[in-house]
Amino acid sequence: TMTTPFFLRAHSVSATLPRMARNSIAVVGLFTLAACSSSDPTTTGSVAPAGSYAFVAARSSDYGSGRIDRISLSDGNIVDGSYPTTLSDIAVTTDGTNVYQIGRFGIDSVTRFDATDTSLVDYQFSANDDSPNNANPYSLAFVNESKAYLTRYGSTELWIIDPRGESEASFKTGGIDLSAYDADVPNMTDALIVGDKLFVLMERLTGFVPNKVAYLAVIDIATNTEIVTNQSTSDLPGIELSVVNPTALQYNAAMNEIYVLGRGNYFENATVTTDFHSGGIEVIDPDSYETELLLDDGTDADNEGYFVDATVIDANLGYLLTYQSFGVTTLRTFNPTTGILNDTLIEGLQDVDITTLSHGLDNHLWIGLNSATPGFMRLDLATGVIADELVATELVPIGLTFITVAQ
Repeated sequence: TMTTPFFLRAHSVSATLPRMARNSIAVVGLFTLAACSSSDPTTTGSVAPAGSYAFVAARSSDYGSGRIDRISLSDGNIVDGSYPTTLSDIAVTTDGTNVYQIGRFGIDSVTRFDATDTSLVDYQFSANDDSPNNANPYSLAFVNESKAYLTRYGSTELWIIDPRGESEASFKTGGIDLSAYDADVPNMTDALIVGDKLFVLMERLTGFVPNKVAYLAVIDIATNTEIVTNQSTSDLPGIELSVVNPTALQYNAAMNEIYVLGRGNYFENATVTTDFHSGGIEVIDPDSYETELLLDDGTDADNEGYFVDATVIDANLGYLLTYQSFGVTTLRTFNPTTGILNDTLIEGLQDVDITTLSHGLDNHLWIGLNSATPGFMRLDLATGVIADELVATELVPIGLTFITVAQ
């Protein structure tokens, strides 16, 4: 098997010696971590525990509607229920017990569903405030049953919420002002909690133009105050990133590393006159805040496509989704320790429309597909073999989360 290391761009502004000393080669490097969970499934076999479900955010082919469907892993990976229909721009997440629908632009709400009964809606609360802008909520990071953080892409304020949802009035319990990163909107996308700290990812775009340096804000969850990381060339307290247009975060506890996916100028906006391929996978040390560009997406003259989704399985295996044009993507593998991208492609998963990736409770990689028969292919992470059957969904899958219900 041939492998290709990327030695294409400079490191980020932070020192990288501690991690580089552990690696056998010095790799400058290349997630949507968009659909990847902030925590790693604990299942090590290839069979899901009893009472396991997948909850799929899905949209119609014309983007006119969307909903969350429930798939029973214990009953043969079949869709056994659906929650109420809404508009198409939705995400799905969980606190480990409940299902949360994040209604994004034009929906602007958080809805909690009962995981065991798809006919029950616990609540739906607005994510908007007095601003004329749509809040456009993007992600939830849970501290405990009574506290969570809600990123709002269309606002400068990160919300602190009570996910128990006792009333609309008590849903928002506080806020953190991130306007220092952009007085208009810093475009906060993803957030995750590592230990006693919250990491908030901000794209910092102008409209849809990726023309500014992206940042990670670090929040002390005990005091809800921002931590000065000393990892910036400006006077901003957060971590300055080298990847542009980042969309999502993933934390791998075994490696104690945060991974950031940057898409670069994958819209190919012509007002950006620098190299469009300014993305990649960047690694953050959650304790020292030092950064390293692990895997680079190349240059306009030499690349494998834009990086639009990824998930890290362990120290030696990660999956990366590269984008050539609308509906044309390829699934690849890489080594999260060395930053080496594998040249060997996965049969049947190149130049197709892959919509989401997620590490399942059955120790399979769930690969969402937009095709004549939409649904999921499942790759067994223990054997590397793709399951024969397609997990069919009526709508196009765009996000996925998993829950095991107590028996």
